[in-house]
Order: sequence, then structure tokens, then C-alpha cells
Amino acid sequence: MNSAPSPNTTTSDRLTTLLSYGFLLLLIYLVFRIYEPFLPALGWAAILVIFFYPMHHWMSQRFQATRAAVFSTLAVTLLLIVPAILLTTLFVSEAVSISRGVHTSLMQDNAPAIAKTWAWIAQRIPGLDPNADLVDLLQQAVQKQAAYLAQRLGTVLRNIATFIFDLFVMIFALFYFFRDADDIIRGIRSILPFDAEHRDVMIVQARDLISASVTTSLVIAAIQGVLGGLGFVLVGLPTPLFWGVAMAFFSLVPVVGSGLIFVPAALWLGFTGHWGRALLLLVICAGVTTIVDNVLRPILLGGRTELSGLVIFISVVGGVAVFGMLGLVLGPILVATAASVLAVYMKRPESPPMTAG
Repeated sequence: MNSAPSPNTTTSDRLTTLLSYGFLLLLIYLVFRIYEPFLPALGWAAILVIFFYPMHHWMSQRFQATRAAVFSTLAVTLLLIVPAILLTTLFVSEAVSISRGVHTSLMQDNAPAIAKTWAWIAQRIPGLDPNADLVDLLQQAVQKQAAYLAQRLGTVLRNIATFIFDLFVMIFALFYFFRDADDIIRGIRSILPFDAEHRDVMIVQARDLISASVTTSLVIAAIQGVLGGLGFVLVGLPTPLFWGVAMAFFSLVPVVGSGLIFVPAALWLGFTGHWGRALLLLVICAGVTTIVDNVLRPILLGGRTELSGLVIFISVVGGVAVFGMLGLVLGPILVATAASVLAVYMKRPESPPMTAG
């Protein structure tokens, strides 16, 4: 007869197992803390690699793996990253020029209209002084804002340096993700604790959702830019092409989106006495934003997954709230993955009932 294990041996084994898992969790936590500052850049690199992988697959059939990865990285940089940087630079330069023109118009050309509008508003809203010099107040606010920005110049420069570094990390990661894509997919397959069939379905679904999310975001940005530019043409605002491109670009920004462009423009029209045109601009731009984000996005994404439009809408909005712009892609993927895991759990075969011996 075999002797039962001694209590000391059992306790020692349990402690060893506990320490092993504790050490493993500690390692995972420390590795996460090391990679945490780079996760947004790595996340965008992974998304871009998945979206442009068909192009890289075409190149990998004609060139050696490292050379194909270099060509794919250069192609993504020239097609997407460089135009985005040039557009941002152009927007900043144009915004500075326009802000100077707006400041001159506020302080000189349209001062009487602004004062009249303020007096009309103040007479109907309790607590506001109708005799206040709104132009002087605006000028003081501009001066205070300029002083505040001057004090924060160090923070702005630090943020610019961080952006440049993250951009370098993303481009650097693009090369290695392109080059080692097959090995990365094999590693993910080996880690997922599911049957081979379910693993393949989840990976394909995640890939399709990433491609669909990026495509949908670009389509929505183009629609908002075109219709927003037409709105600027209808109300007679200058440089509608520039503002349409700016609205398309800022439509990718979470929460506020293209409102960063059309809301100040509508306020400017209102304070200069053109309330009808201001209302028309708000109706066009805000209506487009609402319809496109809340209706068109779930429709475009709905064909790539079995999730309903409501679930996709919540996953997109909630993902943006949690992950920022990455949530546009990560939100639907995480929800779809959770739904797949739940479906696997619900479809598992039930154990036969136990019979009395």
C-alpha cells in the first residue's frame, strides 16, 4: 500500500506553486509597466499592419522578408503618416493666420454688431450686464489666453517631443510587425485557450473588424469633411476647402470631433449678427455628425460581425471613453471577442448525467 503524502510535503508544494504564480504575475506586471508608455504607439502600429497586410503580403511574394517589411513601412509612412503631419502643420499655420484676422475683425470691423448682439442677449438673460463692453472683455480674454499659453510653452514643447517620439516608436514597430507578422500570429494562436476552429474564427473576426473600423473611420471622416465644407460654402465663410479638410481630420478626435471647427465658426457668425447662417451651419454640421457617427458607423461595421447595431454603437462610444481614439477599433474587437468566448462556453457539450452505481 502506498503511503499518503505527508502534510509538510503538501504544504511545501502548495507554497512553491503559489510563489511560482506570484512570481509570474509580478513579471507580467513589471513587463506591463515597462511597455505601458508605448502601448498607444504599438497599438496603432498593429492596427496599421493589419489594415495594410494585403499590400505587405503582395510585396513579401516578390521580395525577401526584411526588404518587403522595409518597403511596406515606407509605403505606410508616405501614404498615411507624412500627409497627416503636413496637414497638421498646414492647419496650425492657417489657424494662426485666421485667428489674427478674426481678432482684427472682432476688435475693429464688427465691434458695433458684436456690442448690439451682446446687449440683446444680456437684456433677456438675468445676471448679464447689457452695458458691458464685450469687445474689451474679449480682448482681455485673448490677452489672458496668450499669457497662459506662454506660461505653458514648456508643456506644449514637451508634448510635441512626446508626439515625435511616439511617432518614431510606431514607425519602428511597423517594420518589425510587418517582418514578424506570421510568427506573431502563430504565437497568438498558441496562447489562445480555445479549439483550433474557434481560434481561427476569432482571429479572422478581429482582423475583419480592424480593417472595417479603419475603413469606416476614413469614410466617415471624408463624408464629414465634404458636407462640412459645403456647409461653409452655403453660409459664405472663407476657405471652405481648408475647413472641410480640417473637419475631416478632427472628426477622428474622440468626443468633440469636428465640433472643434464648426461650433466656433457658428459662434463667430452669430456674434457678427448672422444668426440665421449660424443656425444653418449648426444644423448641417451637427446633423451630419450625429447621423454619421450614430447611424452610419454601426451600419458599416454591422456587416463584419454578428453583433447588433446597438451593441456596436455602445462598443464604439464606450471604447473611445476608455481607450481614446484607439477605442474606435479596440471597442468593437473586445466586445466581439467577449461574445465569441461566451458563444464557445454556451455551445460546449453538456456532461452526461451521473447514474447510480
